[in-house]
Amino acid sequence: MNKSFSVYLDFVRFFAALAVFVCHLESYPFTDKVVWWRMGAYGGMAVTIFFVLSGYVIAYVTDLREKTAADYYAARIARLYSVVGIALLLTFCFDTIGMAVNPEFYTIKKALWKPPSWQGYLASAFFLNEYQVFGFNGISPGTNGPYWSLSFEATYYVIAGLILFAPRWIGIIASLVILSLAGRTITALLPLWALGFALYHWRSRIQLPKLAWQLMLAVSALLLLAMPVFTKNYLAGKFIVWLPWGAAPFNRNIFEDYITAVLFTANLVAVRNVLSPAMQIPPKVVSAGRWLGAQTFPLYCFHYPAICMFAAISPWKNTTVANAVFVTVCTLAVVALLTPVCDALKDRIRPALVNQWGKMFKAAPRPSGP
Repeated sequence: MNKSFSVYLDFVRFFAALAVFVCHLESYPFTDKVVWWRMGAYGGMAVTIFFVLSGYVIAYVTDLREKTAADYYAARIARLYSVVGIALLLTFCFDTIGMAVNPEFYTIKKALWKPPSWQGYLASAFFLNEYQVFGFNGISPGTNGPYWSLSFEATYYVIAGLILFAPRWIGIIASLVILSLAGRTITALLPLWALGFALYHWRSRIQLPKLAWQLMLAVSALLLLAMPVFTKNYLAGKFIVWLPWGAAPFNRNIFEDYITAVLFTANLVAVRNVLSPAMQIPPKVVSAGRWLGAQTFPLYCFHYPAICMFAAISPWKNTTVANAVFVTVCTLAVVALLTPVCDALKDRIRPALVNQWGKMFKAAPRPSGP
């Protein structure tokens, strides 16, 4: 992956996570008409973008680095649990502190949809919280509602590993069984993840003039920026599919998800063809991109319980700028302080698992035929 494109992905990932953060921060009861609502209008789109990016990254790492099932699954488990383990512990601690200081705040549905339960934490620890076969009907680890998407990610990781490394017929059958258990929501959004995966492998097959790529880049970026307005004016109440997800059964606008995914895919392929591998990127920009990119997953996993606790203990009213600044600074500080811990944990988990599983998987390369 050329350096300029890699830096672009780092910035996109971070700003997508930031969009989710602001989307939650600007809503009641955390703040009230203090943060400009349009800054949070991209939160829903950001999750769709994460799915596409995830598929692209998995295609990249399995093409160049993770050539065996042991390498692949060790990397995915290390990536997930190095952050998720801390997120679950952090959620429990933050919820306990927040409810002790300001229990009334946690009676508001937006802060805590359902009372904390060991089932919520256990199901989430194994990424089964969104599996419709269990009938959890909106279960999460405490206040950490955004955790819902990790059940999707983990499922797509498992399916990709089965398709890539298991005998083809076993991989297909096992994947269909998993999707039948996961339910229609995870299944419905799988093509968005697969779109990113396919983009990586098809990236060199489309040949267009430089000007055409530049035009595609500009148009796709403008349309993505305009999506919240388009959704509000033309898609609201239309093309709705009843798909349980997240903290409770909600109507989800699948049409909006697919439009966002297609536009973002077009943007990615255009950027890749516009940014030359020979382009000189200032080292400070590269370093900033890598640092921000590293914050992405922790920011997504930590921000909601942190927002809840800091809003609950804030000495300022939620209508004040001081409250918004307090909650924002404290939450981002938690993420910045814990991200190096997550990285260190990931670097320990992955080689340990590879060593443990090397003989089990026999370091066999992915099958080439059925």
